[in-house]
Amino acid sequence: MLDAFFNGFPIVYSDTSTYIAAGFELQTPIDRPMSYGLFIRIFSLNGLSLWMVVFSQALILSYLIIQLIRQFSDERTYLRNGLVIIIILSIFTSVSWTVSQLMPDIFTATAFLSALLIMIGKYNRRTLIFLFFLYFLSVIMHMSHPVLFSLLLIIVFLIKKRFQAGQDFAISTKYLAIIFSLTILSVITMSSAMTKSKHVFMMGSMAEKGILKKYLDDKCSTINYKICAFKEVLPQTFNDFVWKENSPLYQLGGWRATKAEFNEIIQGTLTQPKYIALHVKESIKATFKQLTQFKIGDGNGSFIEGTVLYGRISKFFPHELNTYKSSRQNQFTSAYLIYVNAVFTLVTVASLLFIFILLVINKKAYDRRFLFVVMTIFVMVLINAWDCGTFSIVADRFGSKISWMIPMLALLSGLLAKQKKYKMIKQ
Repeated sequence: MLDAFFNGFPIVYSDTSTYIAAGFELQTPIDRPMSYGLFIRIFSLNGLSLWMVVFSQALILSYLIIQLIRQFSDERTYLRNGLVIIIILSIFTSVSWTVSQLMPDIFTATAFLSALLIMIGKYNRRTLIFLFFLYFLSVIMHMSHPVLFSLLLIIVFLIKKRFQAGQDFAISTKYLAIIFSLTILSVITMSSAMTKSKHVFMMGSMAEKGILKKYLDDKCSTINYKICAFKEVLPQTFNDFVWKENSPLYQLGGWRATKAEFNEIIQGTLTQPKYIALHVKESIKATFKQLTQFKIGDGNGSFIEGTVLYGRISKFFPHELNTYKSSRQNQFTSAYLIYVNAVFTLVTVASLLFIFILLVINKKAYDRRFLFVVMTIFVMVLINAWDCGTFSIVADRFGSKISWMIPMLALLSGLLAKQKKYKMIKQ
């Protein structure tokens, strides 16, 4: 919670307003599930304090990180090692910013770590049930999660035999099936929002990538799509297409009115070789671009009097309004983020090099279980970049929510190498 304390208030984003409204007005937003809104309401103790929300997020993630460290440390030192690693991550990576933010971004990491722990650990029944619960709680928080984690689990299932070492380490197919079932079940909790919004998000992504313009240029002479009237003035970015009031989306009647036509266009681009190739090309470009973008502060502007967010905090958390107004975020004091992000980038790149060097020169220090963790984290980072870049937009916020796992992996790698060296000296 370091960044929340430094800010003087939990960090907010424009979408924070929608989540607060969803939780307290009990209405499903058109563009997202209401799960995180309910999380805010429950863990703010029904409006007592937004600080309790980020505290709960910090507590969940800290528990999972320490449980991961516990898998590779002895019982005497795991808590100390875990706390040291959490402190280092909080200072030198994006994890504190993501935890401190009133957004569901942190739940991508908690879903992943919960699933990873289930796959690599041996637990009593109560702990195992709790980890399954944390996974399901986390995966229902965002519409990107079902696709992301379904793909991750399929990849794990296909390659798990390469990492298993008999009874010493064997990934349970039964547990994988349960995790996968919970992932599919999560779709039920967000089906309403998915049905209402996926056509808009996909069209916004196609508009930004230029696929929509190319398709309309080819088809508007023979098919009378309503959006053809706007093909020469299509917004150039996802945000302009989806959110600007003068976007063709709203001039054509909004989210519901455009559903049939947009779905027909999307289907056309996904069933014809020419446009499939464009999708693949743009997806690859977006994936690699997303892998390089993970700065904090993306979209975290000032939301002062007159904004929707200010109004909702005033309505549902009036006793915290003065603290909210005086936060650094609302006092236009975010220039320091330039230097912070430079440090975070350096740490992430150095961590990648450190992991690579250790795995090459000291590979005997790592067993198959740890190598499975290494592989799974890198696959997760890659799939996250693909998922966000392909179906939405490339944004620093989407990268920063899990980029801190690379330095975490470097610290864990160093810890294992140190433990191995200590055991050799002792022997």
